[in-house]
Amino acid sequence: MTGYTPDEKLRLQQLRELRRRWLKDQELSPREPVLPPQKLWPMEAFWNKFLQHPAPWKNMIHKAYRSSIFAVTHVLIPAWVVHYYVKYHVTTKPYAIVERKPRIFPGDTILETGEVIPPMKDFSDQHH
Repeated sequence: MTGYTPDEKLRLQQLRELRRRWLKDQELSPREPVLPPQKLWPMEAFWNKFLQHPAPWKNMIHKAYRSSIFAVTHVLIPAWVVHYYVKYHVTTKPYAIVERKPRIFPGDTILETGEVIPPMKDFSDQHH
């Protein structure tokens, strides 16, 4: 026996046909891929609708909005964080940060005003 039997030939022919169909099914039609609709953030949806019909003034407004968002997120907020950190965690200047007020006793002199704290009155009739 040197060749395929009729059953083997039929099987090979069917396998070739199945492979051709499978490869044909892998080709995408112009309508594919079908993707789910994108969920947009409210501002993104607004700007997409706003810029559908482009006009120079609309582009200028959009550029101003984008630059202001950039300024807030990349300049103002980081500057505030750095300022807060330096002010409350790095500064070594005296009286820049008052962690605890110094105690004042009668007879002490206030440095800023030069005022002397008068002695306490004696209240013998009260429990204080």
